[in-house]
Amino acid sequence: MKRSFLILILILIWIGLVFYFSSQPPDVSGRQSGSVYKFLKKIDSVLDFTRTNWYKNLRSLLEKWWFPDKKPTGEDLVRKSAHFGLYFIMGILSFTFSYTYLRKYVFSILLGVSLPTLIAVLDEYNQVFHNRGSSLYDVFIDMNGALFGVVIALLILVVGRLITRTYNVHRGEG
Repeated sequence: MKRSFLILILILIWIGLVFYFSSQPPDVSGRQSGSVYKFLKKIDSVLDFTRTNWYKNLRSLLEKWWFPDKKPTGEDLVRKSAHFGLYFIMGILSFTFSYTYLRKYVFSILLGVSLPTLIAVLDEYNQVFHNRGSSLYDVFIDMNGALFGVVIALLILVVGRLITRTYNVHRGEG
């Protein structure tokens, strides 16, 4: 019960963070993503990851998936990756909260995707009040981030259970 309460607090803090970002005026939001982009460029100047096949393939996939109608800039990719990442974490938190509270896989998967998707819709609506554009496509990216987070959390849970079960069988407890 304590663990569920702690995770619920983390979810509420995370939702607050999402709404904080979406409440920023367009110029502030642009500066934030620009700063992150410049930081990543500095890291790239040292590690040179943008020349790797892995990076090129990932960028190509994300461009096709997130920008089917245009060629995105590096900052565009940073902004959409931030959407995906924020909701990826919210998906993990929502799934984990539900599972620790109810111990039901299906309900936890549904909550892990639907709660972040609801927040994404409200988040996009909130942006309208701060002179920022609202995009159903961003909701789609957010929902995919949450779904991916839920899949990762579910895989970790299942693998953890299999390891525990295997360990207990070898110890003679199973």
